[in-house]
Formats: sequence, C-alpha cells, structure tokens
Amino acid sequence: MARNDNAAGPGVGSKPRLEDLSIAVIGAGRIGSELIRNLGLMGVDHIDVYERDRQAADPLRSRYDVIDGDFWDQLTLARLRSYDFAVCTIDDGAARVRLNQKCLVANVNLLVAWTEGSLAIVGAHPFAALHECACFECNPSRVATPMQIASLKLTVADAGPSDPAATSIATASIAGALAAALIARVASGARGSVARRATLDASLGQGASVELRRDPECSRCHALQRPMPIVQTRNRWAVSTTVASECPGTLDQSLQLSDEIAGLPGRVFRVRELVEHFQGGPIPAKFALTEVGGQLVCLDFEEGDADPARPAAPRTAAGRRQST
Repeated sequence: MARNDNAAGPGVGSKPRLEDLSIAVIGAGRIGSELIRNLGLMGVDHIDVYERDRQAADPLRSRYDVIDGDFWDQLTLARLRSYDFAVCTIDDGAARVRLNQKCLVANVNLLVAWTEGSLAIVGAHPFAALHECACFECNPSRVATPMQIASLKLTVADAGPSDPAATSIATASIAGALAAALIARVASGARGSVARRATLDASLGQGASVELRRDPECSRCHALQRPMPIVQTRNRWAVSTTVASECPGTLDQSLQLSDEIAGLPGRVFRVRELVEHFQGGPIPAKFALTEVGGQLVCLDFEEGDADPARPAAPRTAAGRRQST
C-alpha cells in the first residue's frame, strides 16, 4: 500500500524486523547479486529487482520479482514509495544521481554501491528517517566527518600482485556486503539515522567511514523541505481560455522538470512555455517541482504505478517512526 507520511505507523517504539523490510535493488550484476544474497541470509524476503539486461536477471527470477527495463521508467514514484529502501548497484554515476533524485522526492531511504578499482564504496542516505539528511549529490568534502572503521583494518602484509579479475569480483562482493550491513544499521535505528559513506580497499583490507551532513549549497537538495507533498496529475499541457483570463498567474508558474528535454534549454520553465511547446500533449518528464504557498510541491506525471495489477509492498519500519 502507499505510504502515509502523516502517520507514525505500528513500528513506533519497537525494533523493526529485517524480514519485514521491502527493498528495491537496481541492477542484478555482481554487486546487486551479492547484496541480494546477503539480504537473503539476513532474512529479508521482499526484494524486487530492476534490471535492463534480461539475461543478467534470469538466475533471480525463480525467487524474486524481476522488473525488466530502465528503472527510471519502471520505478515510478508511486511504486517507489512502497519500498523501505532503494539501492542502486549499477556502476554508473548518472544512474546514482537519478535514483537520488527520485528517493529525495519520494522520501525513501537510498543506498548507492559501486566500485573504483579495488575500492568498494557504499553510501547510505536515510531520507525517511532524517528529513535533513544529506543527499548523494551533497559535496562530501565540505560536509563529511571522517571516522575509521577499526574492525575493517585488515591490512595484508607483503601482499603479492593480485589477479585483476579476482580483485574485481572480491571488490563487488565487499560492496554488496557493506550495502547489506548499512541497510541493517539504518533499519535498526542504532546510530543509523545519518548519511554515511563507507569505503573498503579489497587489496589492502583498509576501510574508512564518513558521516555526511547536508550541504547548504547542494544544487539538488538545499531548497527542499521533506517530506515533500506529491500531487498526481495528468501530463497534458493546455490551459483553457477561462483559466488564462481569470488566473493569469498560472501561466507564469515556474516548474523544475525531472528530465532534460531535447530542443529546450535547461530544466526550469514557466507553464506558458510548456503549453506553447507541447500544445496539449505530454511532457517527456517523470515529475516536476513547483512552489505552492511558499513550499515546494512535486507534480507526479507518471499517472500511477506502471503495473497497477501488481500489489504494492507494505511500508514497514525503516524511518516510519520519524515520519511527520
């Protein structure tokens, strides 16, 4: 069912059970598969996998729901809000930014996991648990508090040259395991309600962790007040003569679109510009942010879940205790 941000829910005052969590995993590659394996060992059963490569996801189909295609199209805001966590395991910066964009608006806990050489990197952004949480695009050099992960200082002395392929597999495994550990930490509420970036070098065995604070200059989240109201609306752009004459200010309303549009510069437009350009047709964007009464509101253009016949997962504990 859709999440109610105005209710505390049954998880108030109790420790959430990992098996009750609902998690969307973006990507079924090495990191994604390792994450799913670890989540299964932890007792998490409700896992949906979003994967563009149908063959890559085939080994998972017997146990998990696999949604084929680009998650930007398939993971609508309505569907995203049915999960406790969304995890991007795709080794692509643009994908991480896009999922960050959606999770910020949907107020859903975000994890990102990727590798750089022998370095496994995992970021946790508990948006549902902390409304002032740093987002993925906040500048970490300006808002990070470094902390060593003492338990991960496993430096191997006199280590010889390693097999690049073996190192790559090991690094992906570490990234998946770290992501699972951070999900458990956020869900438990034990010092987990803070944005965190953890790294571990698969060759040296050395790890570190930084706590991230919200960047007041972040172009993505500095002006956002979460949880943000989401209004589902038809993606059709025409203004009647009556509205234009009686509410002329409507045409000057500014909208920040979720997608760049070919042939139009930037992502911020006035309603009149969109009406003139699309003449009653839909905008190729998932949603838009606009200011109403001094507060940013999200206009959801995706017109409901992409698969209305598929039941939404119940929202559970991660962050719901602190919903307002």
